[in-house]
Amino acid sequence: MTYTFHIRKDAKWSDGSALTANDFVYAWNRLIDPNTASDYAFLIDTAASTNTTNAKSWKAEDDYTFVVELSLPCDYFLTLMAFPSLYPLNEKFVEEQGNQYALSSDNMLYCGPYIMSSWTVGDSYTFTKNDSYWDKDNYTENVDDITFRCIQGQSAILDYEAGNLDYVKLTSEVIEDYKDRDDLVTYLSGYSWYLSFNFGNEYLANKSVREAIAYSIDTSAMCDSVLKDGSVALDGFVTKQTAINESGEDYRDAAGKVTLSYDTDQAKEKYAEACKELGVDSISLELLYEDADVSKNVAAYIMDALEKTGFTITAKCEPKKSRMEDMNNHEYDIGLTRWGPDYADPQTYMDLFNSQSTSNSGQYVSSDYDALLAKAEVTDAADSAKRWEDFAEAEKLLVSEDVAIVPLYQAGNTALQNTKLTGIDYHAAGVTSYRHLLLAE
Repeated sequence: MTYTFHIRKDAKWSDGSALTANDFVYAWNRLIDPNTASDYAFLIDTAASTNTTNAKSWKAEDDYTFVVELSLPCDYFLTLMAFPSLYPLNEKFVEEQGNQYALSSDNMLYCGPYIMSSWTVGDSYTFTKNDSYWDKDNYTENVDDITFRCIQGQSAILDYEAGNLDYVKLTSEVIEDYKDRDDLVTYLSGYSWYLSFNFGNEYLANKSVREAIAYSIDTSAMCDSVLKDGSVALDGFVTKQTAINESGEDYRDAAGKVTLSYDTDQAKEKYAEACKELGVDSISLELLYEDADVSKNVAAYIMDALEKTGFTITAKCEPKKSRMEDMNNHEYDIGLTRWGPDYADPQTYMDLFNSQSTSNSGQYVSSDYDALLAKAEVTDAADSAKRWEDFAEAEKLLVSEDVAIVPLYQAGNTALQNTKLTGIDYHAAGVTSYRHLLLAE
């Protein structure tokens, strides 16, 4: 219930000033300040009904001791400390910058192994070794500069082939051309793509309709023939390689498969049942998706699959911002959407469908589901094994019993990476780390 962090006395900001416990206190207080209007205030907002960290209070006991008191045990608390919203901020510097803070590379301070030395919005940004970093002597072999460039499509690949880039992400359209190369790398993200049902729709409020949709979609074939980017079919809503216990067991392996398997006969049978239950001859629904190429391709596959079952499906394609607004306003039938983890625990996924969650766009309400979440997050908060069991039971209820959503795929990434480049640390939950980059001669 109490965490005490001892700050390194040789840790410095990039302007040479000391990094202290007060920098964490200021950053956390700023995060929950209504004037900041942070989307991630919920992580420690003690006034909220849900408080992800369970942090009750925090203080600087002295310049180098930061103490956090919890209201309940938090199984993943230490891993959450790596989330950027909880990083320290230098109060004097931030207040001096005012509303210009973080709008350019010169308006920021840094305390890691690199600083952002330049930033051209929409074009590129560069990180350079931080001379004030306490452990800089152990970074002598690491690359001096890391530049990220914003280049579209084939131009990026041509730059890579010319030796001007050491890494380039590939789209599904071109992956086949590079699949046998030694410099091809694939890895999974933590993004869970799924179909969200609006329970306010009279058809989708019918379980047989939702089951018919779930049985209609061959998610494995979709990954292999449409996505082709390393994405894998989901066995549940929580992704692989995201939550790992102290024994090294993956939550997804422990919870097992809970999604309904592709079955065209079952799909047509459930569709016929739904029509009979609703007293209609056919069912028409609209699929909402965003205008990115990947979403368009997946949406086309899903629409074809549902129409083969008997549904009449119309398309509504919008920019991502508009798609999210429509879903948040419950103005949709079926939404093709995704959720990414903020921290490495099943709770970051499962809380989405709490009946009180503002992110529960489909308005799924289940007292049994809410009770299981409360059991995991309160009653069993101090027991890691029981928490996972509670979440697994809740996930089964959500996906296979109530069929409140249809998990589709865990997003994968495929890239070309210079074989001499090593040290990129990919994390399904949290940000990718480049701090250990090495480039061999």
